Order: sequence, then C-alpha cells, then structure tokens
Amino acid sequence: MIRPRNMKRFREITSILVRHGFGWLIVEMGLGRLVPFHWGLLGHPRRKQVYSAAEHLRMAFEELGPTFIKLAQILSTRPDLISPTYAEEFARLQDRVPPMPFSAIQPVLEAELQRPYTEVFAELDTRPLASASIGQVYRARLQDGQSVVVKIQKTGLRDIIQRDMEILKEVVQYMTIHTRFGQKYDLEGLLEEFRFTLENELDYIREGQNADRFRALFKRDRRLHIPKIYWEWSTSRVLVMEEIQGIKVTELDHHPEGQTIDRQKLAEVAVSLTFKEIFEFGFYHADPHPGNFVVMDDQRLGLMDFGLVGYLEDQTREHFLRFSYAMTTGDVEGMIDAMWAMGITGPFETRPALKRDLNHLLFRVKDRSMQELAASDLIHDLMTIAYRHQLHFPPDLALLFKVLAMSEGLGAMIDPQFKLFDFARPYLRRLMRKLFSPERVTKKALGDAMDLLILAHGLPRRVSYLLQRVENGDIQIHTNQPEMEQMASQMIAAMNRLTTSILITLILIALGIYILAGHFMGFDNYLVNILLGLFGFGGLVSLRILWGIWRQRRSMSSPG
Repeated sequence: MIRPRNMKRFREITSILVRHGFGWLIVEMGLGRLVPFHWGLLGHPRRKQVYSAAEHLRMAFEELGPTFIKLAQILSTRPDLISPTYAEEFARLQDRVPPMPFSAIQPVLEAELQRPYTEVFAELDTRPLASASIGQVYRARLQDGQSVVVKIQKTGLRDIIQRDMEILKEVVQYMTIHTRFGQKYDLEGLLEEFRFTLENELDYIREGQNADRFRALFKRDRRLHIPKIYWEWSTSRVLVMEEIQGIKVTELDHHPEGQTIDRQKLAEVAVSLTFKEIFEFGFYHADPHPGNFVVMDDQRLGLMDFGLVGYLEDQTREHFLRFSYAMTTGDVEGMIDAMWAMGITGPFETRPALKRDLNHLLFRVKDRSMQELAASDLIHDLMTIAYRHQLHFPPDLALLFKVLAMSEGLGAMIDPQFKLFDFARPYLRRLMRKLFSPERVTKKALGDAMDLLILAHGLPRRVSYLLQRVENGDIQIHTNQPEMEQMASQMIAAMNRLTTSILITLILIALGIYILAGHFMGFDNYLVNILLGLFGFGGLVSLRILWGIWRQRRSMSSPG
C-alpha cells in the first residue's frame, strides 16, 4: 500500500503513465493514424511519423524524471525482461533536460564549498556546458589558473528519488506476490541492483574515486588521459575535475583537424581500452558512448564521466573471455557452454534452436566492417536471440553486453571501415594463451589442491553430521518434476522387462543343466519329476515378480 506521504507523487506518476499509456494502447490496437498523437495532442512533440508503442513508453519515463530515466536505461540492458524493440528505444533515452538557472544551483555549490564560490574560482561561466536530470556541468578556472569543469547536483533531488524508490518497492512487492511475471523473475533483486547503481551516481565522491582508479590502472598507457580530481573542492554533491581540451569524437567529421587524425588507429585504441578494462582489469567504464571521449592535441583519447562503472569477478571474466573468443572464431558450442557457465540460463531443450540461431548470426556478421554492420547490430541481434529463447541474464552481464554495444558504436563513429572481429580475434587469442600459460595453470592447480585439502580435512565431520540429520528426519527432499517422473517411469518399465527376460533365461539355463546332468548320470526316469518341480518353482518365482511389477505400475499411475 502506498504511504500517505508518497500519494501526491504516486498520483503524478499515475497521471503521466495513463496519458502516455493511452497512446500506447491506441498504437497496439492499430489506430495510431486515427488518433494522431504525433500532431501534438496531450503534450506529445509534433512530428510527421506516427509514434510507436515503445516511443510512448520511453516518453513517459523521460517525463517522470531522473529515477525513471535511469530505470529505463537499466531495463535497456535486460533482454530477459523486455523485448529488443523496447530495449533499443530505452537505450536512445537521453538524460538531457532544460537547464536550471545558476541562481538555483549556486546555493548547493556554496553550501558544499562552505564559502562563496568566488573564493575558489577565479572565473566561472554561469552558462552550463551540459544539463542532465541529476546535475549540471560548468566551465571554470581555479585561482592558480587551472581550467576545470564543475559538476553540481540539483537541489531536492534526493527526496524525489527516495519517494520514487519507495513507490517502486511497493509496486515490486505487489507484483512479486500477485503476478506470474513477478514470480518468474527476481524483481526485488533487480530493484536492489538499480538502487545500488543510482546511489553510486548520486555520490560524486565515488565518481571521483572511480576516475582515480582508472588513472592508476592506465598509468603506463600513453594513449589515454584520465582527468585529475581536485579533492580539496570536491564533495558528494560537487565534483571539480581537470578540463580535457580537444575534439569530441562526435565532432570529428565536422572539425577541420579531424581530417588529419589516423581514424583506424584511433578506433583500435578506443576499442582496445574497453577490452583491456573488461578482460584484464575486471573494472570497466559502463558508459562509453562517443560523447564521453575527446581526441586531444597529442592524439591521446581523453575519457570523461565516471559515474557508472561495472565489476567482474575473476571467474566470470574468464568465462566471458571464452565466450568472446568462441564468438570471434565461430565456435557456437563454445559460446553456449560459456554462456551457461556465466549463469545465463534458459530451458535446456532450447539449446539446439539456440545453436542454430547463433550460427546464422555469425554467418551474417563475420568479416564485415563496422560500416556494413551498422553500430550495435551484432549486440542487438544477440539480445533478440536471448529474448526469443527466454535466457535469463545476471545483472552484471546484462550491463556488460550494453557496454560492448556502445564500444562497437564508438569504433564505428571513429572509423566506419574498422573490422571488430579482425581486431578482436588476435587480441583475445593472446589473452587465451595467457589464461592457459604454465604459470597460471600451476597457480590455479595449487589453489585447487589447497581447496581439496581443506575440504578433505573437514569432510568426515560434515558427512557424519549430515548422516545424523538424515537419520533424525531433519532433512527431507521433495521434488515435483513431471519430466523426471516420466523418465523414471520409463526406466522402471525397462528394468521390469529386463528382469523378466533375465528370469526366463535363468530358468531355461537351469533346466538345460539338469537335463544334461540327469542323462549322463542315468537318471532319465526322474527327469519328468525334476522338470515338473523346476517348472513349479519357476512359476511361483515368476508370479511373485509379476505381482511386484503390477503393484509398482498401479502405485505410479495413482493420482496420490
């Protein structure tokens, strides 16, 4: 039940969803041209084309504000929850809103600095460089002359997000209890993952720490520049960092100096940096869209915006490396094995169909350039296949696929002729050799041996404890698997037939032995009595076995 203090916000959310939901319903009914929302009805932007159902829902999320904008962006990475059409539309959702006047931002800045901003900055341009739902960015210059950018969080934001999260929690709890969709998927786990991501983006301290960590990881790589964070003026709601000057990747085609840049080399650098973050560090920039990259005067790439990052455990990273290498070499079986090892699960009977679809995908995209593929086609097709086969993705892997799609788009924007597979294949092969190097294999074997020793040391005590609980009736196992019951029934029937065959064979063998022995020993007169006795004994045994088989079948066919 919605709390009283959240009712006003709940009514606002409901009103927006109903307004856009009406447009969605009209489209689903095939009446989009009869009720022309694209003419500007109900506040929709005017345009010539009819809005799709996915566009109506995307506009609703955009109007609902920062919480729902971020939620839509997270949903765009979940092919197991929404269809590729909606995922693609949500991925286009731009977190840009009309800027607030500086007079509304200034109190936050000075409250965090604990002094007038003119004492910290020699100059500050009050026209924002960028405005998003969470914060705004300004260009400034410190007292020592250093050019910086200042990221300032908007006022009242945390209260709105807190109320939205409380409402979403209550909605998710209701869906988990009363809907099949909520019972099938871990919606509470997804909401918790979303809450964690949102809290990280609201805390500029963590963003600055992410930048410092990337700078430490790439300190020996002269191809990338990470801006310096000025911690003496940075807080959880204000972030002051070095300004990176150069040409934005999105402006290369229109900038005069963009013609003198080696686009192929630059594309290789951009994609290799993402590969290095994922496959070697297990800590990656989760928002590598072209707008966050700048080509500096010395041809280095400058990277900005570290609010969204991802982490990979060593084992998951190894499995993903195997998946990626199998994809570049056309090993579909290896791809599926790695997907299952990473926790991407689905109905087992779909494996042959999944293998067929992946084979078709690799046939289409292999040896094609980015220009021929078009940005993100590969990942989009993978997501479509995942949705079709009802594959369930762990949250970290869903985000990872989104990052790869964005990295592909970055490479395509820099150099449309850049071939992702041609670049990735030797790169991943080197990492696979390193993964199975003698030193690494020896180290892993020693670790496994140590784990086995620890397990063996405590195993007798644990087995004794387990058996004691079984004897006491503390452990009970209940299963309800129709497929397993059918398989067990078939196995029992086969065993019954086998048992009957063996019984008859043994009786015939025994009769033959007795007849031969009696003949050679001169007991022909007693053979008839012996045969009658054996037949009588065999008949009794056979009746007992057949009685047991009949009871077994009857018990398995009974409804209880």
